[in-house]
Amino acid sequence: MLLLPSYVARALYILTAVAWCAVQYYQVIVSGYEYEIILLATHVCAAISLVLLSRSWRGHRREPGERIALLDVLFVLAITAVAVYLAMQGERLSMRMHGVSPVEFWDKALGAILLLLLLEACRRASGMILTVVGAIFILYAIYGAYLPTAIGHRGMEFRRFIDLQILSTSGVFGSPISASAQMIFYFVMVGAFLERSGASKLFTSIAYSMTARSWGGAGKASVVSSGLFGMISGSAVSNVLVAGTMTIPLMIRAGFKRYMAGAIEATASTGGQLAPPIMGAAAFIMAEMVGVPYVEVVKAAFVPAALYFLSIFMLVHAYSRRENLVPDNSYGFAQYSSEFRAYWHLLLPIVFMIVMLMNRYSLMLTGSATILVTILISQLRTSTRLTPKTIYQAVMSGTRVAADVAVPCAVAGIIVGTLVYTGLAVKLQQVILGFADGALLLTLFGAMIMTIVFGMGMPTAAAYLLGAILVAPGLQELGVPRLMAHLFIFYFAILSMVTPPVALCSYAAAGLAKANVWRLSVMAFVIAIPGFLIPFGFVQNPALALQGDFAESVRVILTVGIGVVTFSMAAGGYFFGMLAMPVRIVLCALSVLTIFPEPTTTTAGLIGIGLAAVVQLVRGRLVRGVSSP
Repeated sequence: MLLLPSYVARALYILTAVAWCAVQYYQVIVSGYEYEIILLATHVCAAISLVLLSRSWRGHRREPGERIALLDVLFVLAITAVAVYLAMQGERLSMRMHGVSPVEFWDKALGAILLLLLLEACRRASGMILTVVGAIFILYAIYGAYLPTAIGHRGMEFRRFIDLQILSTSGVFGSPISASAQMIFYFVMVGAFLERSGASKLFTSIAYSMTARSWGGAGKASVVSSGLFGMISGSAVSNVLVAGTMTIPLMIRAGFKRYMAGAIEATASTGGQLAPPIMGAAAFIMAEMVGVPYVEVVKAAFVPAALYFLSIFMLVHAYSRRENLVPDNSYGFAQYSSEFRAYWHLLLPIVFMIVMLMNRYSLMLTGSATILVTILISQLRTSTRLTPKTIYQAVMSGTRVAADVAVPCAVAGIIVGTLVYTGLAVKLQQVILGFADGALLLTLFGAMIMTIVFGMGMPTAAAYLLGAILVAPGLQELGVPRLMAHLFIFYFAILSMVTPPVALCSYAAAGLAKANVWRLSVMAFVIAIPGFLIPFGFVQNPALALQGDFAESVRVILTVGIGVVTFSMAAGGYFFGMLAMPVRIVLCALSVLTIFPEPTTTTAGLIGIGLAAVVQLVRGRLVRGVSSP
């Protein structure tokens, strides 16, 4: 294979990234393009180019100085030609009637190139699972007439397939890529600028100043800082790799076992994408697919996310009490306050962004304005100042992350279009509903398994998209509100990151902690179990997600909160005193009962937890009485 010098790839990458940003931010200035295909085509083709330039044939990030294959350069030139052609055809594509207007030769030729290079970019960025699924749906759309009647359809000529997938907004340029171009890109860039300005140090200083002098303070600081940083990192794995380099060694020095330190970081970093108000990229896609303002997604996700982090925090507390990881009073507030004073002003861009979101400004405008505010605010101190060099680095890292999100979004568009136009979506809904014979709990369990399987080894956005397309409609058929169905899928797409056997966050944390991968993965899964239960709670009672009556929301939040805290403390082995394993198992079972909305089960769970608390308190008094002189 003919190889070219590394500077060729670097130069092409810079040119493509700068051009991509110019197209994206120009639409902010002009309040949108006259022909949307200009934005969408540029977005998809630029993302494909950056993936091909930044990743080798095996899907690994290219190392500095690594040479690039001539074929990759030819791929980039070809996809650039596709972008230019589609942009130039903006008026024709906007005016044509799908299914009636002719499909030109170059439409078919360049459309085929786009589809092939999109699948190749997906293979490198997201792995084989989504790539194979996308290829299967392409073949199904064209050759479905040769399949059995139960799963087949009338078939689709290649001309018609290109008309659907490339020349309309029902395929590659459908809702998923629209969300990526109109929302996700801008918030990924916000995260890149905040990270370069030193926001991660600010979050760490806040976390340690709050928790350092408490039981297991290093572990609790990991939970807080990873949750804060996860809001802006855009990736659970990158959250582990950035925050974990600081938190995992601190936890190990504080007495946490290596596998436990890594598991806490992996679980907390995973939850960063659940944390409002910024959340992960998949949340913006969800807002687009559900058809609600992003603020509504934030509102629905707030309490479940708070319960998720509360569960990890309390497990760390219980584990610390059991392992006697006493507070380290040598850590004083003054040690962290100086760093906080150096970085506190970086909170202002985040506050500015939240205010804009709450006032329902467009996400595109909010993200763009926040970047400008971040650059201005960063100038207040030398330690945070964004120079031309750091701005360049932020743009390069931001476009890299945005490309990794955009490519699976485009492949998901292929799947959506095929499902709708072939009638397969209706057939899949019938299969999902028939699997559980209409029983909601069984259907939810099946949906959870399917979404986790989709998420194995894939970015969260891609995993959510597959689940939202294939699973969520079936839940809605059973009466689950649309937002709750998608939020359910969203949760498990994220939690797949800590679900063995393919748990990417756990793998990353194991490398930093130098711990056994399997043992750490299992522990991370155990820590995250309350997170697996919470979605079942808000689907069966949307009041948990602040949907409906306020009084009912307060009641269900309290009952589920008690259950989540009890489960975490039982898993940690300390509940008003040390717990034997049989008691821990019983308490976990009682905790599960409080999460479901039936009054009988909830009451039984609360009574059981109350009795266990009384027994533990009495037992603790007796032990202290015997041990005292």
